[in-house]
Amino acid sequence: MATILVAASYGLLLMFVDQFLFIAPYLVFYVPPTGFGILALDILLSTLTGIVLVVSLRQVWSGRSKGSASTGILAIVAALIAGACPCYYLVPLLAVVGGVGGALGAIGIMLNAYQVEVKTCSVVLLLIVSWGLERSARMTCRLKESGPTRAT
Repeated sequence: MATILVAASYGLLLMFVDQFLFIAPYLVFYVPPTGFGILALDILLSTLTGIVLVVSLRQVWSGRSKGSASTGILAIVAALIAGACPCYYLVPLLAVVGGVGGALGAIGIMLNAYQVEVKTCSVVLLLIVSWGLERSARMTCRLKESGPTRAT
């Protein structure tokens, strides 16, 4: 349930920022004919982000092994970074670093032109992280099944 909630809210945010979802004056969802690829990437990113974030939080909170907790924390960072085009962070960055706002704006505009490539790299990053999470979860299950060894 938490995965669906995270994926849905992140997906709605991406669709709003990518101008597929309009709120004013009423709720409109519109995909131009050239936007189906970006919409598919947004849906894939939101799904993978929801899965990675929830599984990572579960590994960190369970605290069974040090390796799974560190993998979980790295996966959380990757899930938060992945999927967002760097130009979406410009508003807070411009407020904090007002002196370099023009340079950051130019960089953001240039990076927005490579939105598909950035999102594709983010999908690959999330797939690698989910593979690592699955591996660390499998190792935790193996350790759990074998149980502690006793010295005799």
